[in-house]
Amino acid sequence: MDDRALPTSYSRRDVLSKGALLAASVPLMGAAPALAASGHRRRGRLGLVGTDHVGLTVPDIKEAIAWFKDVMGATDPLTFGPISDPKGTLMHDLVGVDRRAVIDQITVLRIGHSANIELFQYQAPHQNHTPAKNSDWAGHHIAFYVNDIDAAVAYMEGKGVEKFMGPFPITDGPAAGQSINYFKTPFGTYIEFITYPQGMAYEKSPGVKPLWSPKVNGSDSEVTTVPGLLGIDHIGITVPNVRKAAAWFEDVLGFKNPLTFGPISDPTGTLMHDLVDVDPRAVIDQIRVAGGGAGPNVELFQYEAPDQSRRFAKNSDWAGHHIAFYVRDIDRAVAYMKSKGVEKLLGPFPITDGPAAGQTINYFKTPFRVFIELISYPHGMAYEKTATVPLWDPRKNRRARQQPPHPAAG
Repeated sequence: MDDRALPTSYSRRDVLSKGALLAASVPLMGAAPALAASGHRRRGRLGLVGTDHVGLTVPDIKEAIAWFKDVMGATDPLTFGPISDPKGTLMHDLVGVDRRAVIDQITVLRIGHSANIELFQYQAPHQNHTPAKNSDWAGHHIAFYVNDIDAAVAYMEGKGVEKFMGPFPITDGPAAGQSINYFKTPFGTYIEFITYPQGMAYEKSPGVKPLWSPKVNGSDSEVTTVPGLLGIDHIGITVPNVRKAAAWFEDVLGFKNPLTFGPISDPTGTLMHDLVDVDPRAVIDQIRVAGGGAGPNVELFQYEAPDQSRRFAKNSDWAGHHIAFYVRDIDRAVAYMKSKGVEKLLGPFPITDGPAAGQTINYFKTPFRVFIELISYPHGMAYEKTATVPLWDPRKNRRARQQPPHPAAG
């Protein structure tokens, strides 16, 4: 069997006859409990707290900052740069880009009470200016949890944001209980709103620990103008092989993958384009949602699409992105990643000057070419001394609670 082959897809009639996206279960039944102990040991050795931020490279950072502040009510307490090395190899060694690349500016935004968004503006030789579609191997999106998706969507429509089909409820399969709606920013980033006020169907399985949700940090909106927005729920990334990517997150980072569903397609209609802005004949072979620590989850997609780009994005490309995880002891965490054979870039690299002073970072490259960053700032960062509203600190995240076993019948 082809390692990429997955079950037969759904038709548009199947989808719409139930009034929602049918999410077929391809669960890892029995796998999560077996991995529970080993996953805990891995997170312990790694010292992983949770997702700290998602990094995005944008064409015009001023435009992106203004959009997030105007539309979503973001704050931007941390800005630094430029960063370059005109004669040396720092840029290549540190973040895997061309040696002559320049980071014009980095600005870190806070929206809600969850992970932050780190925006980059690069100049680089051979920089790719093509934005990624969700079906491309460089595809990615950021999903925010909202309490009332109808009110949140109406707000975005009022702000003139490009909107796709939705709100779209899922009423069958392990993801039943969630409703979603995708949007596209003027600079090409996809934003998703998601809600699951009563949880999702997979959570009812005995002994399952639910994926982390911004709901555990409280139901009040803060640092946002979007009605009922709580914070980032997950970061979506498209990978060449979803099984291998999920296995990597489990083996290396100790994540768990309690939610798996798909395939999703519309062989004769326009559902895929209308819903997630991909080619109408695109197929989502499978979606796996994995989480570790306390913080936003990682949603892994495997697509087939007629126009799929299999180009991987560098951090300096306009489709560049990375996921940063906070760790308690970065030296120990980096040593652990090395012991797992993960491709490591320069670091641990301490920042000792400017507003970001106090943080130490190290980038890694996964086998599926997504960049992962480890970050730590045990004593905070310099900007905090003057910030009115600081960035969200993942150490403040509360943890999801495991569902109690179902009582025995009789």
